[in-house]
Amino acid sequence: MKRNEHDLPLALLRRRHTLEAPDSSHWTCKLGPVTLRLPNFVWRQKAIDAHDLHHVITGYPLTLRGEIQLAAWEWGAGRYPDWRATLFCSPLILLGAMTMPRRTYRAYRRGTRMQSLYPKD
Repeated sequence: MKRNEHDLPLALLRRRHTLEAPDSSHWTCKLGPVTLRLPNFVWRQKAIDAHDLHHVITGYPLTLRGEIQLAAWEWGAGRYPDWRATLFCSPLILLGAMTMPRRTYRAYRRGTRMQSLYPKD
């Protein structure tokens, strides 16, 4: 099996945070004391490697605050080209605009100066 240059950072991130494999049928989302088990749709499976690498690149943590900032960054840098991914991230952007507007806006502006790893439309 040929190693990809991104394999090591992804493996470390996933092991450190006990994340499911990208092709798992479900994934776990923790919101404070609440843990949700959500279906891992095909569009999410295709996007998750790049999304997780975006965490590594930007340094935004795998917390609610970090996911909000990363969603804003991805909107600036280039979202995953599937309307369901955009719909999925929209509440994060809205929550960020209401609870941490400066951080959310800074993350978006930072993204506009970079390019995401997602494929173009």
